[in-house]
Amino acid sequence: MLRKILYEISVLSPSYFGMVMATGVLSILFKVFEQEILSYVFTWLNLLIYSVLVCFTLLRLLKYSDKLKVDLLDFNRGLGFLTFVAGTDVIGDDMILILNKPLVALLLWGTSLVFWISFQYLFLFILMIRQDKPGFRDVNGQWLLIPVSTLTLSVLSTDLSSRFQGLVYAGLITYLIGWVVYLIIIVFIAIRLFLTHVRPEDVIPAYWINGGFPALAALSSSLLFLHSSSFPYLKDFLLGTGLLIWAYGTWWMPLLFLSFFWKHIIRKISLLRYDFQFWSAVFPIAVYDLGTYFLGKVSEIPGISLIATVFYYVTIAVWVYQFLGFVRNVTLKIR
Repeated sequence: MLRKILYEISVLSPSYFGMVMATGVLSILFKVFEQEILSYVFTWLNLLIYSVLVCFTLLRLLKYSDKLKVDLLDFNRGLGFLTFVAGTDVIGDDMILILNKPLVALLLWGTSLVFWISFQYLFLFILMIRQDKPGFRDVNGQWLLIPVSTLTLSVLSTDLSSRFQGLVYAGLITYLIGWVVYLIIIVFIAIRLFLTHVRPEDVIPAYWINGGFPALAALSSSLLFLHSSSFPYLKDFLLGTGLLIWAYGTWWMPLLFLSFFWKHIIRKISLLRYDFQFWSAVFPIAVYDLGTYFLGKVSEIPGISLIATVFYYVTIAVWVYQFLGFVRNVTLKIR
């Protein structure tokens, strides 16, 4: 059994921190929907998941450094390391919002900032100098982890600004950076999806970030709006850009559900087989709900809060489905 466990650790995907991202957002959703006990339970569960994944990654670094290096230098697989950045940010949000541990959250913020800078520029540099460039066919939803990790840092910065006021400016700057980077990458993704041949296996779960990132941006803009006493001249800008990007993300959602239906129902690629990448779909659905909730709160537009209520139950359903698949998969592999 030990040999099996060590093998699974050696080939562990860096994208597995997407599980931390999804579970952490769900714990915050439980809090905003006043399910305090579930919020605490899921926060502690998420801390356990995060701790185990960090330990596994450190073990890979010490014992299987050659495989870790291959992952790190492979652009598409290496992008998965940005889920560590985003997952660390989400854990930081859990610390400040649910467990009231601002100093721990600040430490996580610093850790995230260091790895955000390191990973982001490493991957972009690798992309720039690589010799084999197949063009737009190489583009996929994983690329959106670059702006996503930027926006999760923005959200944590803004949440922390209630205790460390200066961090609200870090939240604003990373919000603007994430916006611009997303605008660039989403053009590449639109060309990939609409102007090149797409097979069912090309429709990976990470494409759900197409709809999830705009809601994450709306969440960031809403939180900045609520903390905008430091820059009152930007209140209308923040609310306007939040509404704009949220509307665009909502436009993507029906197409994402249609592509999901086409892949798993029409083309019969099994939905029952566990796929760890599906955490990349659970997180965008969860953050779409959270972003919609806060946007409805600050904009007071009728109907937005109703959408948040509906997606609250959708989020719970897809998280439970994926977690049960994870438990079954782990059980089968360690037998």
